[in-house]
Amino acid sequence: MNAMSGRKARNDAGFTLIEVIVIVAILAILAGILAPMIFSQIDEAKISRATSDAKSINTAILVFRKDTGQWPNKGADCQPNLNLLHGKGIVPANLAAFGFETSPASRISDLLEFDDNRCWPQTWKGPYLKTVTADPWGNAYFVNALKFDVNGEAVWVYSAGPNGIVDTFAGAMSTGGDDIAVRIK
Repeated sequence: MNAMSGRKARNDAGFTLIEVIVIVAILAILAGILAPMIFSQIDEAKISRATSDAKSINTAILVFRKDTGQWPNKGADCQPNLNLLHGKGIVPANLAAFGFETSPASRISDLLEFDDNRCWPQTWKGPYLKTVTADPWGNAYFVNALKFDVNGEAVWVYSAGPNGIVDTFAGAMSTGGDDIAVRIK
């Protein structure tokens, strides 16, 4: 009798296989419900950050324009000949296919973070931005600087968005695909 009560106590001490399967099934159902909600919040946060960064670059460009009376599109020769400004990160490879002139180009930071008194010796009051990072997906923000001096053309600060591929034509009045852009006005 003593041996049987010991055996019975051992059987009551743990979980049965069915109980473990039920618990795992409940956890799997909860994970299936919660995971999409969590990932959508992460995606929304990245889009919000990209929009905020593009607005900051936009503001810096406008303040630069107010201070110097010119757009930040001067190259090393101090001539307004830059076609593309870009930040850190991967510059999307398909820019030319969407009408962007990619050369000559310059980093946004070269014009807005510091000045070597080369092109704007009296009027540059920056730095206008502390730093220009890559977008949340590791791609570069970019600006179609060629369009600064073209009347009626839209100039935007772009991020290629989550897919890293540009879906918006240069000078378009609205963005395409998953691109994130802020128009410079």
